[in-house]
Amino acid sequence: MIQGLIAKKVLELVIKKIEKKFDLGGIQKYVKEPNELDVAYKQSQKTISKQGKYIEQLEVKVAHLEKHSHPPIKNIEKRLKYLERKLK
Repeated sequence: MIQGLIAKKVLELVIKKIEKKFDLGGIQKYVKEPNELDVAYKQSQKTISKQGKYIEQLEVKVAHLEKHSHPPIKNIEKRLKYLERKLK
């Protein structure tokens, strides 16, 4: 148990020395902290989520309209053409 703790502390010290010597702090900062691409990605995910919800709402409205609309009138196009010709 004590050997494990000693090995863990020695490993931590070695890693700190390597980071200082090779200036790995900048790389660690880049990897661990969010950068501009991470922020843009999160924003695009939020936008996609909002658009998905909006599309679902529109689909519900369309379904409601289809359910409560009357059936199309038969031969309406023929009747409209007849009336247009009659007016000319």
